[in-house]
Formats: sequence, C-alpha cells, structure tokens
Amino acid sequence: MKRIYLLILFISHSLSAQTTITGKVTDTKGLALGGVNIYLENSYTGTTSNADGSFILNGLPAEGILVFSMMGFETFKHQISSSSSQEEINVQLKEAFNKLKAVTVSAGSIEVSDKKQAVVLKPLDIVTTSGALGDIVGALNTLPGTASNANDGRLFVRGGSADETAIFIDGLRLGNAYGSSLSGIPTRGRFSPQLFKGSFFSTGAYSAEYGQALSSVLSLNSVDFPLRDQTDFSLMSVGGALSHTKVWEKQSITANLSYTDLQPYMALIPQNVEFNRAPQGLSSEILWRQKVSKGGLLKAFYAYQYSNLQISRPEPDYPTGRETALRNNFHHANLNYRQSIGKKHLLDGGLSFSYNQDRINQDSNAINTSSELLHLKLRYQYFAHAKLSFKSGAEYFTQDYSEGFNDLNRSQNGNLAAAFTESNYYFNSDLVAKLGLRYTHNNRGSYLSPRLSLAYRFRKYSQVSLAYGQYLQAQDPARTLQAGALRASKAEHWVINYQYSKEGRTLRFEVYQKSYAELLRRNPMLNTGGTGYARGFDLFYRSRSGIKNLDYWITYSFIDSERHWRNFQNPVQPSFAPRHNASLVGKYWVNALNSQMGITYSINDGFTYHNPNLPGEMQSKTKFFNTLNFSWSYLPRPNLIFHFEVTNVLGSENIFGYQYSSSPNENGEFAELAIPQAAPRFIFLGIFYTLSSDKKANQLNNL
Repeated sequence: MKRIYLLILFISHSLSAQTTITGKVTDTKGLALGGVNIYLENSYTGTTSNADGSFILNGLPAEGILVFSMMGFETFKHQISSSSSQEEINVQLKEAFNKLKAVTVSAGSIEVSDKKQAVVLKPLDIVTTSGALGDIVGALNTLPGTASNANDGRLFVRGGSADETAIFIDGLRLGNAYGSSLSGIPTRGRFSPQLFKGSFFSTGAYSAEYGQALSSVLSLNSVDFPLRDQTDFSLMSVGGALSHTKVWEKQSITANLSYTDLQPYMALIPQNVEFNRAPQGLSSEILWRQKVSKGGLLKAFYAYQYSNLQISRPEPDYPTGRETALRNNFHHANLNYRQSIGKKHLLDGGLSFSYNQDRINQDSNAINTSSELLHLKLRYQYFAHAKLSFKSGAEYFTQDYSEGFNDLNRSQNGNLAAAFTESNYYFNSDLVAKLGLRYTHNNRGSYLSPRLSLAYRFRKYSQVSLAYGQYLQAQDPARTLQAGALRASKAEHWVINYQYSKEGRTLRFEVYQKSYAELLRRNPMLNTGGTGYARGFDLFYRSRSGIKNLDYWITYSFIDSERHWRNFQNPVQPSFAPRHNASLVGKYWVNALNSQMGITYSINDGFTYHNPNLPGEMQSKTKFFNTLNFSWSYLPRPNLIFHFEVTNVLGSENIFGYQYSSSPNENGEFAELAIPQAAPRFIFLGIFYTLSSDKKANQLNNL
C-alpha cells in the first residue's frame, strides 16, 4: 500500500512539472516560417510550425532542450527552464549560408555562364544573337555600357577607346585580340565562341586581379573538358570549317581549321568600298587538356591566323582613288595549369605569348609593323571557410613593338610587373564585401591601385551593389616611339547598381562616374597631360517567361563623355562615344518549323567629328545610326543546323564621319568625303553538321 502511494505521488509530481510552450517562428526579416521542425532533443516529442509560423507543444519536462530546424536555416536550440507550466517564446531563424545562393557583386559585372543563378547571358546567347555572326564581341555590343560602331567592330565601353578594353583567355592577356583590318573596314574577335564555356565582361570597377585596362575587361574561359568525341563540318557562303574533338579518360584535344574568302560573295553583292582583293583568311586552333592529378588540369592552346585584303577608294587628296593592301600573320600560345590542394587551396597560372605582323602597301610605300606580348602569371586562392576567401598573385608583362616605313626602321619595348591581393567576406547570404589592392611597377614609377565593392540583397530577388576602383594602363609602345617612356594613363571608377531577377526576368539599372588622368596629348610634344571623364547610366531588361518561346532583352545607355587629349586644344566629345545607345534583341522558337527566328535592332544618336570648315573642335555630328538584323536557324535534326542571317535588312545609309583634304581649295574650304558603312548589308548562309556516337550532338552542345 505504501508503494502504491509513492507511485501515485511520483506520477502527480511529474504531471504537475510538465510544461506547455507556444510561440511563433520567423526569419530575420520578420517573415513567418511554416513547416519548421520543433522537437525535444533526444526524444520523439515534437511538432511543426503552422503556415503563420505559430506552434504549440504540450507535455514537455521542466528542463530540456527544444530544437528548431528547417532546411536552408541555421538550427536553433532553446533551453527549457520554466518554473511555470506555460511558456511563450518567439524564435528567429537565421538563413544558413550557402555560397551558391549568396549575393554576388553585380556592379559593373556581366557574367556569361551556366553556373551562376542570375547571369545576364549564357554562352549560347553569344552565337544566337542576330547581327553578331558568331562573334563574341558582336554579341557583347548589344549589352548596356557599349557603343555600337558597325564600321569598327571592336568594344567601346562607357566612353573608352577600344584599346582601353583588355581581353584575357584563362586569365592570361591576349595581344591583338581583333583581326587586323584597314580604317573603315570592320574587324571581329579572333576566336570562335565554341572554344569557351563562358566569360566575364566588366564594364567598370573590376577586380584587383586585372590590370592594363582603363575601361573594361573581357575574360574568356576555355572549355575544361568536352562532353564527347565529335566532328563538326561547316559550309558557309564565305568559306568552310572543320573541327574535331577527341576525348580520352584523362585528356582531350580539339582542333579547328577554317578558311574564308569573300571574293565570290562580293562578286555577287555590291559593296560601298571597292575591293581589289576581298578579305581572305585562314585560321587554325588547337586546344589540349590533360588531367594531371586529382584536382589538377593542364591546358595548352595555340592559334594561327593569316588574312589579306586590298581596297581602292577615293580620298579628299586622292579623288581618283588610293590602293591599300594588308597582309596579316598572327600567332598566339597559351599554357595554363590549375591545381587544387586539398579543399581550401587553389593554385593556378601560366604564360601566354601573342605575335602580330602587319604588312601594308599603300601606293609605293611599304609599312611593316610587328608586336609581341608575353604575359606570365601566378595566382593563389585560399578558401578559409565558406564566408571568407583570399586571392593573391603576381604577373609580368613584356611588350615589344617595331615598325618600318620603306627603309626607316625603329622599335620600342616596355616591361611591367604587378602584384595583387583581394579578399571576399560574406557577412551573411545577403551581404558581401570585396577589398583589393594592386601594385604596379614599370620604368616610369610605381603605382598602388585600391579596389572595393559591396553587394547587399535586401529582398529575395533584389540587390544593390557599389564598386570603386583605380586603374592604370601603360602607354602603347606604338604611340611612344618618339617620346620614350611616359607615365601610365589613369582612371577612377564609381559604379552603383540595382538588379532584380526573378523567374526568367532580369532588370539592371546602373549609374557610373569615370575620370581620366595622364592621357596622351601633343602640345606640341607628346606628353601625358590629358584629362577626361565619362558619366551616365545603363538600363537592361530581359524576359524569358512572358510569352512562350520568346526571349528578348532591351538596353539603353546614356554616356556623357569629354576628353582633353591628342591634338585638341579644348575638351571634346570623342567620336567613339555617342550619347544615346539602345538595342533590342529578340529570339523566338517556332516548334512547327524546328526553327529559331531572331532580330536585333541597334540605334545611337550619331558620331561626332571635326569639321575644319567650321569654328571649334569636334563640333559636328553625323545623323543617327540604326541597323536591323535578322536571323533564322533551322534544325531538321539535332546534329544539323541551317543558319541564315542578314545584317542591316533595311539598308540604312549609315555615315560614321567625314574625311577632309589636308589643305583648303581656292575658296578657302576643305573638301570632304563621307565615311559610309563598308557594306550596305551582309548576307550569310551556313550549314553546320556534326558527327558523334549518339547523333544528337551539334556545334552548340559545349556552350
């Protein structure tokens, strides 16, 4: 009887000691979290939160640990120590840090990748943009911050000249990144986009890793390891190409050979320029990869290109015409090695060498130029933990340039060494800071260039970024043959960016300010007393989810830019920096035809030029530039593509400026001659066929 009494007393005491806990679970922004697992540690007692975050849990002991857990959030533990039978608690769960889902700095940066969540473009977009004709640079010219110049073909970014953009392959500098051409004949990037898995295009305030660029950086990453063996055949209205990829267990090789000749095409389609020898070219590329060890990859790339053309066109001082011929030889070699050391260390680096030779014959004059660029680089990355990483490295550039005019020969060289360090720290998934410093030394002095960027995601789909940096670029040896060593030109960038990305829609708005110092001037001797600025804003909107099978983007850029440089006595608006630039790119897939239709429309408000018949400098401007391009890609089978493209469908008569005679006529006026678009339009037809074991691969599968 006594034992029964003690048992009843124990049970009564236990029941009276039980606790009921109620409350609500939210995230750090106060939003309710439903479905949170709430349980007593080391027991089966538990519940889940309701849709409004509320919960109730009965029958808990007076002491114990209550656990709150939910995927994507840090687990929270609450110590139960209540003297009463009722307790109310409100719990805030912190989002667990996931680097793949964390905010990234988007100010001045446009990622072309399949790996990131909120990229603006994917590699496939490069080759399917109408008017680009498979040229990486041509596609990038439809993005915000760029200025369309169809008579040049290079990248002009935010008031910067084309040589202010540096292009890298696997982190190593590419010299003479564009094919050689004559004034008024558009060029294009040297390499096929099929060689690259993605790219990073920065329109300003880029990482401390990159130097020797005042305005922009384009970093191309070659394909690490292709998916399969395949052979690609291309038959085009301007030539043909053959490519083969062979994949083994630990190594692979891709070899390309292409030949172009526009002579047959130009015999059928009239041009605005008379070609005595239409552009002709031969190019070959070899990309070899070797898996050296676990986490190690060696890549070797070699390219050779040959081209020639000859034109005859009138000039104000040569009204009957002047013949100019160009022959170009280009070699580029790139060796890159990457090695993971454990899970926290990555070491990579390599060397690249570019050689370019141009032989120009104009009337009875022979002009020969050659340039060499050697770049060596070593980079080390340490991933301390998920929120903190460091990147440091050193690099060395040597550049040689020589030119000959008839029997007169001269040369110039320049060497430059640099070191950089940068750290990334994630305060949480919504806030990241990047701090960098770059040191540069050449024969005219040493320079320190700080870089800073911040990004904050204040809503699930919205973020703001701020970026600042100081940049410099050594003077091109081709421009300093007579002046000797000159100090590097400098630029300072400020960029503020807002980006919204959700369910196939992306909106970017970016404001920037860029100031220049120590630009080249001649007054009368060559010096670095030039100054300038560029400021404005960019707007980008892309939608892939509005209308089924329709993908389009719209860009608008406003650029206010002036420079006090070259021979000008006053600040002027450069000819390559139109104030208003806009593009519309659309792509529509037609299921019934197994086809993709595409259009690109680009427009700007015209190009400034200097008219010696009027007072002042750079006081005139051409009429607005506009062009409409159309493309049609037909895929009757997965491994067969027919591609048709027409640029400047409407035949707009675009003018890019005027040439003037060197001396006035008897009326005291300088004769003028318009600089038209080289071709009123360009028509392209290509057939692309792929052989592979599964018969489903095509020339786009590695993108």
